[in-house]
Amino acid sequence: MKLNQIFNPTTLIVFISLALLGFSLFQTAITYNDYNGIGKSQGLDLFLMGSIAILGGGLLEWIIWLANPISLWSIILFFQKKDKAKLISKIALGIALSFVFWQNILTSGNGRQAIILHKNSGYWLWLLSIFILTVGIHRYLTPAPESTSKLIDKRHEIKPNGESI
Repeated sequence: MKLNQIFNPTTLIVFISLALLGFSLFQTAITYNDYNGIGKSQGLDLFLMGSIAILGGGLLEWIIWLANPISLWSIILFFQKKDKAKLISKIALGIALSFVFWQNILTSGNGRQAIILHKNSGYWLWLLSIFILTVGIHRYLTPAPESTSKLIDKRHEIKPNGESI
Protein backbone atom coordinates (compact mmCIF):
# COMPACT_ATOMS: atom_id res chain seq x y z
CA MET A 1 0.00 0.00 0.00
CA LYS A 2 1.38 3.38 -0.99
CA LEU A 3 1.84 6.22 1.48
CA ASN A 4 -0.49 8.51 -0.49
CA GLN A 5 -3.25 5.89 -0.21
CA ILE A 6 -2.84 5.75 3.57
CA PHE A 7 -2.83 9.52 3.99
CA ASN A 8 -5.49 10.50 1.49
CA PRO A 9 -7.82 13.33 2.64
CA THR A 10 -10.64 10.99 3.66
CA THR A 11 -8.44 8.81 5.84
CA LEU A 12 -6.63 11.79 7.34
CA ILE A 13 -9.84 13.58 8.33
CA VAL A 14 -11.25 10.44 9.95
CA PHE A 15 -7.92 9.64 11.65
CA ILE A 16 -7.66 13.11 13.22
CA SER A 17 -11.29 12.99 14.35
CA LEU A 18 -10.97 9.51 15.87
CA ALA A 19 -7.63 10.38 17.51
CA LEU A 20 -9.26 13.36 19.24
CA LEU A 21 -12.19 11.16 20.26
CA GLY A 22 -9.82 8.56 21.68
CA PHE A 23 -7.87 11.20 23.59
CA SER A 24 -11.10 12.73 24.95
CA LEU A 25 -12.11 9.39 26.48
CA PHE A 26 -9.28 9.61 29.01
CA GLN A 27 -10.02 13.18 30.08
CA THR A 28 -12.51 14.53 32.58
CA ALA A 29 -15.63 15.44 30.59
CA ILE A 30 -17.79 17.17 33.19
CA THR A 31 -17.60 18.32 36.77
CA TYR A 32 -20.87 18.46 38.68
CA ASN A 33 -22.17 19.25 42.15
CA ASP A 34 -24.12 16.29 43.50
CA TYR A 35 -25.73 15.79 46.91
CA ASN A 36 -22.53 14.18 48.25
CA GLY A 37 -20.14 16.81 46.88
CA ILE A 38 -18.25 17.54 43.72
CA GLY A 39 -18.20 14.73 41.18
CA LYS A 40 -16.37 14.21 37.92
CA SER A 41 -17.20 12.03 34.95
CA GLN A 42 -14.53 10.72 32.63
CA GLY A 43 -15.15 10.64 28.91
CA LEU A 44 -14.82 6.87 28.79
CA ASP A 45 -17.49 6.44 31.48
CA LEU A 46 -19.90 8.64 29.57
CA PHE A 47 -19.03 6.99 26.25
CA LEU A 48 -19.71 3.49 27.60
CA MET A 49 -22.62 4.24 29.93
CA GLY A 50 -24.35 6.70 27.62
CA SER A 51 -25.72 3.91 25.49
CA ILE A 52 -27.78 2.59 28.40
CA ALA A 53 -28.69 5.96 29.96
CA ILE A 54 -32.19 5.62 28.56
CA LEU A 55 -32.76 2.56 30.76
CA GLY A 56 -32.25 4.71 33.86
CA GLY A 57 -34.55 7.48 32.69
CA GLY A 58 -31.88 9.54 30.95
CA LEU A 59 -33.61 10.13 27.64
CA LEU A 60 -31.94 13.48 27.00
CA GLU A 61 -28.54 12.16 28.08
CA TRP A 62 -28.99 9.24 25.71
CA ILE A 63 -29.87 11.61 22.85
CA ILE A 64 -26.58 13.47 23.46
CA TRP A 65 -24.76 10.12 23.43
CA LEU A 66 -26.37 9.35 20.05
CA ALA A 67 -23.95 11.86 18.49
CA ASN A 68 -21.39 9.01 18.65
CA PRO A 69 -23.15 6.42 16.45
CA ILE A 70 -24.45 9.20 14.20
CA SER A 71 -20.84 10.34 13.69
CA LEU A 72 -19.87 6.76 12.91
CA TRP A 73 -22.65 6.62 10.35
CA SER A 74 -21.34 9.82 8.74
CA ILE A 75 -17.84 8.29 8.60
CA ILE A 76 -19.20 5.23 6.79
CA LEU A 77 -21.06 7.45 4.30
CA PHE A 78 -17.94 9.62 3.93
CA PHE A 79 -15.81 6.61 2.95
CA GLN A 80 -18.49 5.75 0.41
CA LYS A 81 -18.26 9.36 -0.88
CA LYS A 82 -21.99 9.86 -0.35
CA ASP A 83 -23.19 13.44 -0.09
CA LYS A 84 -25.59 12.44 2.70
CA ALA A 85 -22.54 12.32 5.03
CA LYS A 86 -22.65 16.13 5.16
CA LEU A 87 -26.17 16.19 6.61
CA ILE A 88 -25.55 13.30 9.01
CA SER A 89 -22.37 14.89 10.38
CA LYS A 90 -24.23 18.20 10.86
CA ILE A 91 -26.88 16.38 12.89
CA ALA A 92 -24.20 14.78 15.09
CA LEU A 93 -22.50 18.14 15.59
CA GLY A 94 -25.79 19.84 16.45
CA ILE A 95 -26.61 17.19 19.03
CA ALA A 96 -23.12 17.35 20.59
CA LEU A 97 -23.13 21.15 20.58
CA SER A 98 -26.52 21.29 22.31
CA PHE A 99 -24.90 19.96 25.49
CA VAL A 100 -23.15 23.34 25.88
CA PHE A 101 -26.48 24.76 27.08
CA TRP A 102 -27.16 22.08 29.69
CA GLN A 103 -27.06 23.15 33.32
CA ASN A 104 -28.08 19.87 35.00
CA ILE A 105 -27.37 16.23 34.35
CA LEU A 106 -28.94 12.99 35.56
CA THR A 107 -26.62 11.34 38.09
CA SER A 108 -28.65 8.30 39.10
CA GLY A 109 -31.41 6.06 37.89
CA ASN A 110 -33.86 7.44 40.45
CA GLY A 111 -34.02 10.77 38.61
CA ARG A 112 -31.60 12.72 40.79
CA GLN A 113 -30.08 15.64 38.93
CA ALA A 114 -26.81 17.42 39.63
CA ILE A 115 -25.72 20.90 38.63
CA ILE A 116 -23.03 20.93 35.95
CA LEU A 117 -20.18 23.11 37.20
CA HIS A 118 -17.80 22.74 34.25
CA LYS A 119 -17.57 21.15 30.88
CA ASN A 120 -13.99 19.95 30.93
CA SER A 121 -11.42 19.05 28.30
CA GLY A 122 -12.96 15.63 27.63
CA TYR A 123 -16.19 17.23 26.45
CA TRP A 124 -14.44 19.92 24.40
CA LEU A 125 -12.14 17.38 22.71
CA TRP A 126 -15.13 15.18 21.93
CA LEU A 127 -16.93 18.17 20.45
CA LEU A 128 -13.81 19.17 18.50
CA SER A 129 -13.54 15.65 17.05
CA ILE A 130 -17.09 15.88 15.68
CA PHE A 131 -16.49 19.45 14.47
CA ILE A 132 -13.34 18.46 12.57
CA LEU A 133 -15.16 15.49 11.07
CA THR A 134 -18.04 17.72 9.93
CA VAL A 135 -15.80 20.42 8.47
CA GLY A 136 -13.62 17.79 6.79
CA ILE A 137 -16.59 16.02 5.26
CA HIS A 138 -17.99 19.30 3.94
CA ARG A 139 -14.63 20.46 2.62
CA TYR A 140 -13.89 17.17 0.91
CA LEU A 141 -17.34 16.40 -0.52
CA THR A 142 -18.15 19.94 -1.70
CA PRO A 143 -16.79 20.57 -5.19
CA ALA A 144 -14.51 23.58 -5.55
CA PRO A 145 -16.05 26.46 -7.48
CA GLU A 146 -14.53 27.42 -10.80
CA SER A 147 -11.91 30.07 -10.39
CA THR A 148 -12.66 33.52 -11.75
CA SER A 149 -9.76 33.29 -14.16
CA LYS A 150 -11.38 30.28 -15.84
CA LEU A 151 -14.68 32.16 -16.09
CA ILE A 152 -12.94 35.16 -17.66
CA ASP A 153 -11.13 32.90 -20.12
CA LYS A 154 -14.45 31.33 -21.14
CA ARG A 155 -15.89 34.76 -22.01
CA HIS A 156 -13.05 35.37 -24.46
CA GLU A 157 -13.29 32.02 -26.22
CA ILE A 158 -14.14 32.01 -29.89
CA LYS A 159 -16.91 29.81 -31.24
CA PRO A 160 -16.16 27.51 -34.20
CA ASN A 161 -17.98 29.93 -36.53
CA GLY A 162 -15.56 32.73 -35.57
CA GLU A 163 -17.86 34.63 -33.17
CA SER A 164 -16.78 35.62 -29.70
CA ILE A 165 -18.67 34.03 -26.80
